[in-house]
Amino acid sequence: QQGDGSSPHMVESGVIFQQNQKVMKRLKSEVWHHFSLAPMDSLKAVCRHCSCVISRGKKGDVGTSCLMRHLYRRHPEVVGNQKGFLGASLANPPYNTLASTETSSKLTDLPAVVTKSRPVLFPVHSKKTSKLWNHFSVCSADPTKVVCLHCGRTISRGKKPTNLGTSCLLRHLQRFHGSVLKTDVPKTMLPSPPGVSVPLSAELSGASSFDNTDEKFYDSHPVAKKITSLIAEMIALDLQPYSFVDNVGFNRLLEYLKPQYSLPSPSYFSRTAIPGMYDNVKQIIMSHLKEAESGVVHFTSGIWMSNQTREYLTLTAHWVTFESSVRPHCEDHHCSALLDVSQIDCDYSGNSIQKQLECWWEAWVTSTGLQVGITVTDNPSIGKTLNEGEHSSVQCFSHTVNLIVNEAIKSQRMVQNLLSIARKLCERVLRSHAAKEKLAELQKEYELPPHHLIQDVPSKWNTSFHMLERLIEQKRAINEMSIECNFRELISCDQWEVMKSVCHALKPFDAASREMSSHMSTLSQVIPMIHILNRKIDMLFEETMGIDTMLKSLKEAMVSRLSATLHDPRYIFATLLDPRYKASLFSEEEAEQYKQDLIRELEMLNSTSEDIAVSNGCAPGSPSRDSSGDESLWSLMAKIKKKGPREKMKVPEAMVLSYLEEEVLEHSCDPLTYWNLKKSAWPGLSALAVRFLGCPPSIVPSERLFSTPTENGSFGQSRLMMEHFEKLIFLKVNLPLIYFQY
Repeated sequence: QQGDGSSPHMVESGVIFQQNQKVMKRLKSEVWHHFSLAPMDSLKAVCRHCSCVISRGKKGDVGTSCLMRHLYRRHPEVVGNQKGFLGASLANPPYNTLASTETSSKLTDLPAVVTKSRPVLFPVHSKKTSKLWNHFSVCSADPTKVVCLHCGRTISRGKKPTNLGTSCLLRHLQRFHGSVLKTDVPKTMLPSPPGVSVPLSAELSGASSFDNTDEKFYDSHPVAKKITSLIAEMIALDLQPYSFVDNVGFNRLLEYLKPQYSLPSPSYFSRTAIPGMYDNVKQIIMSHLKEAESGVVHFTSGIWMSNQTREYLTLTAHWVTFESSVRPHCEDHHCSALLDVSQIDCDYSGNSIQKQLECWWEAWVTSTGLQVGITVTDNPSIGKTLNEGEHSSVQCFSHTVNLIVNEAIKSQRMVQNLLSIARKLCERVLRSHAAKEKLAELQKEYELPPHHLIQDVPSKWNTSFHMLERLIEQKRAINEMSIECNFRELISCDQWEVMKSVCHALKPFDAASREMSSHMSTLSQVIPMIHILNRKIDMLFEETMGIDTMLKSLKEAMVSRLSATLHDPRYIFATLLDPRYKASLFSEEEAEQYKQDLIRELEMLNSTSEDIAVSNGCAPGSPSRDSSGDESLWSLMAKIKKKGPREKMKVPEAMVLSYLEEEVLEHSCDPLTYWNLKKSAWPGLSALAVRFLGCPPSIVPSERLFSTPTENGSFGQSRLMMEHFEKLIFLKVNLPLIYFQY
């Protein structure tokens, strides 16, 4: 007992009561009409409606956010009694995520709550409603910061996520972007009266997570410009007709995602957006072409046929860039871009093709001071016409391999019969639901990979090769399924052995085609690949059975179609200048002769490089001038150096000998990376190497750009206007290559 007769418990309770009284004096928020402080802990509050005890935070950092969330979750019916105060509070950004996840299904059905006094607007969506959010977006890394859509500056809205405002955003606009505030005219948002039809944008606003839907973006608004640009990109990338923007489903989607956005008409995209995008991308590619090392650009060209039997002439550029402004941190030095596509007549001639190509070369290459390099094509008439003229052309290696293998397959009737049986069997399985189910059961029973059979395309031997490989993989299941399903096509034991031999013979040719069709393959790999395939054919005579006729045809076709390539100077120089091969594939006599040829080629390059344009298209040797316009003294020093006592004949020979004496690199190394490192030590030899190593051996990478969408027929739709079709193809190919930066 204390002296005054009170117990310690009574004293402690009295102290807590006095502390609570002091705290209550500081409680100004109207949310305290629904809560009271816990009698034993001032950091907690008790709900007056359900008596739940709710923590307000830790000591020194307490707030009412959790109390508002509790009312929003458990007692939404009391919100209207506060004359809209809690409804407006809960619509602020700190509470939007909770509201949208827990109450969207309930609140979208009841956009307003009617009380006895008057109807009060209920927050149908918890998201920022200030017009300032038309000019800012929340930073994904830090929700307390925003990014200005006009200048890209990052602005802090406060330190505590529960106490963020928009005053700083308004000050930023007033200080840096005062002009945009004049275009924003405030409007009052009122609830729709009962019985009045609500537009789609207002109907979906309860589920939408965007801004005030009553105010449309002006045309120059950064968000509107970005959406329009993305729609134009979609039209080009997917080759959609311009009438696509009138589709009802697409318009409903946009109205839901961004009700403030007004979609332009199809004529805007066809007359303004796409032509403007085409001009911008074209300028970027032309500036990128000027970065070509040694000022040489190579090309792949061919005739592409659409699914509407229209024929198009295509021209794709390939060059090497060590320091690119478009791809500043990219380790891949191989660059490419589609320059032009043009529809041609079915009865085209070699001369008409040559005139079209020369017109494109003038517009893209020679007019900027660059040089036309080697043109790779799979069309014999194009190659013959170019070689007869002043241009250099080589045959596509992958196309040549296709001709060799097709000839070999047709040379042996037994192989053709085997492919016919396999083709019919796969077709029957793919069409029969019962056969598919039986095959799946047998795959599980015999623990085979659950793969589907492959139906080949008779004109493409590599698809026939993959079809046979899949049948061999599923041999056990195929045999049993064929018997149980009463198939007429039964594969005998001898045919299985022949099938294995055919696959074994075709496998190195399939690997060679894939290797030479990669993005980073170069002209230097052709001679090594020819030697590898010839050696492999000699080994196949001992490793296979029943296909000797096919192997003899392969060997004869390799000689007739590729023997000239082994003595072509362009392929020889490319192989010598590849640090992975050098002179290792040539005899001693050939190596000595080719070494002297390389030295002479380097001397010719050094003698002509003083008079021709350099890689960036600027004229070399032009004297620099100071502010007074007089010739710089240092340019005279450069002339004195050129006339010095150094022996010009000795420098190229020393470069070549030093290079050939180094060890050969591994096959996995990139030759262009090697020459980038040697550029300062051997500038002339590095420039010569880039001239040959920048040329691809195949046009397959370019063909892939035109073959992917043919399944859905999007390349030849009649609703596409042909004058726009060529621009759309140009954008479809090049937009990803420049990373959509235009």
